[in-house]
Amino acid sequence: MRQFQALTAILNQISRVSVAIVGDFCIDAYWEIDTRAKELSLETGKPTVAIRRQRYSLGGAGNVGKNLVALGVRRTFALGVTTDDVYGREMMRQMRSLKIHIGGLVGQSKEWETPGYAKPYRGSVEQSRIDFGRFNSVSGNSEKKLIATLRDEVSKVDAVIVNQQLPQSIFTRTVIRALNDLAEKYPEKIFLVDSRHRIPDFRSMICKLNAVEAAALFGRNVRHNELIGTTQLCRHAEHFFKQFRKPVFITRGRLGLLLFDDNGAQEIPALKVDGVIDPVGAGDTVVATLAASLAAGATPVQAGKLAMIAAAITVRKLRQTGSASPKEILHVATHLR
Repeated sequence: MRQFQALTAILNQISRVSVAIVGDFCIDAYWEIDTRAKELSLETGKPTVAIRRQRYSLGGAGNVGKNLVALGVRRTFALGVTTDDVYGREMMRQMRSLKIHIGGLVGQSKEWETPGYAKPYRGSVEQSRIDFGRFNSVSGNSEKKLIATLRDEVSKVDAVIVNQQLPQSIFTRTVIRALNDLAEKYPEKIFLVDSRHRIPDFRSMICKLNAVEAAALFGRNVRHNELIGTTQLCRHAEHFFKQFRKPVFITRGRLGLLLFDDNGAQEIPALKVDGVIDPVGAGDTVVATLAASLAAGATPVQAGKLAMIAAAITVRKLRQTGSASPKEILHVATHLR
């Protein structure tokens, strides 16, 4: 009963929290292929692929923002780079519809395409993904505008989420240095970094990564989070804790979450989820929930448990980058109680 009351109090407090997201804002495209509609191209004579339905949803840092909105945070502010192409316009339209503040998105017309992940499906099976925006290059002018907006915005928010998804993105050495300086300047604020390729470059932030990413940084090539032993993962987590001097959260898929902080290592189990699941976007749910709940006053353990409930809700939502609302979280928590 006491844990349920604490969870309810944290969710209530989240509604008073403001969060800035600095990151790679993307769009996810879901294309349903109709295998019955067979037709040859008149121009090439080659078989065509007919798309029966198409859907688009926010991905990357955009999905983190979508999750923050679902959690009910008071204000979500986006900082990044965008451009006026077809995917960029759809991404901005969806962010506006969610009331995500987009004043921190710097427009860049050259050497930038909106990052997108097109996922064709034959029935329930995802085919080879088609990626856009892999070869972006942030301009010096965009970099200056982004840093200036970031410095101005930090004083107005309770938490900053750093979301790095793409090898070539906004996270130049200059931008990372500015973020590290701000994290040291505002130690009372929550700075949480989720970085696929640049974790060693960040400082003074709460760190979230998955077990595969953690192992890769130590030269191990594994494909599944569950294949990395707890003892080894604790050593990795301790290494990152010494680097950041802040709590470290490592996700482990079905095995849950490993937390390493001043109290050492602690395992937070995942909730058992039966049936078909879709883990795409679950990491974004975890990031958003950790940052929002920590900014709302939760302890790292409480934040980790709340994130595991939210992730269990998200993975049940198929063919989409899902999210979890306070109502859904409390419904699950009631049964756990």
